[in-house]
Amino acid sequence: MSLMIRPIEQSDAESCGKIGYEAHKAISSTHGYPSEQPSEEFGIGLIRRLLGNPNSWGVLAERQGRTLGSIFLHKFPPSPVAVIGPLTVHPSAKGGVGRMLMDAALTQARKQNHHQVRLVQSPSHIRSFVLYTKSGFTLREPLFLMQGQPLKGRNNTSSANVRLVRDDNDISVCNEFCKSVYGFSREMELRQAKDQGVAAMIERDGVITGYAAGIGIFGHAVAKSNEDLKALIANASAILGPGFFAPARNHEVINWLLENGFQIGWPANLMTIGPYQEPLTPFLPSLAY
Repeated sequence: MSLMIRPIEQSDAESCGKIGYEAHKAISSTHGYPSEQPSEEFGIGLIRRLLGNPNSWGVLAERQGRTLGSIFLHKFPPSPVAVIGPLTVHPSAKGGVGRMLMDAALTQARKQNHHQVRLVQSPSHIRSFVLYTKSGFTLREPLFLMQGQPLKGRNNTSSANVRLVRDDNDISVCNEFCKSVYGFSREMELRQAKDQGVAAMIERDGVITGYAAGIGIFGHAVAKSNEDLKALIANASAILGPGFFAPARNHEVINWLLENGFQIGWPANLMTIGPYQEPLTPFLPSLAY
């Protein structure tokens, strides 16, 4: 019986969520990392939240009525980037399930006129790296998930002013700074972080030198220097989620985090399709990109 790809419905949340949990558990237990999905309830809840997000699109693969895996594609207007994830396939599934799901998501991205597609991949899962590479993704940045307690101003050696993003003028200034680093703004995520009270910006002599849309797995940050990035991290009142991603190549920031009690949870890779402007200043990516 051939595979069928179809849209995910709310009634599919339980089966898709359980598969996500089982898939992550199989990989994490093999390599000794904490699972990105700690329970079935977490996996099911994640699927339900994504199904309720108007900027997310998801399909599943099934054979003879049995769900074998699922994938989601997300957009973050006005950002030109579409993001894939999670892509999960039951550990026992065979027959190119992951490739069919990926092909469906990339086809949808093209229909939405997204020429830049990105994802964060677990390098411990070799099969997924092979799939993504064959699908056209290029590895751009090795990452570490950093886990620890918020410093709340401790060990902040910067003399700059770190404050909350307050209004549309702050957002506009942060957008322009982001464009200089990424080539585009991440306004939707920044506004969401502002509404949650976790978006912060850093100023030196009245000039913005960085901002963070929350310090956490769904947040991102850009800064003019490592000192500015460290100040944003040091002044965060909370670490949102299980931690935050930091580029593994940024030795200064990784070492500073380790010296301040943070630990490496697990490695990851930022991978992309399409045009990519490598950030020329320090940054923290999100789980999305």
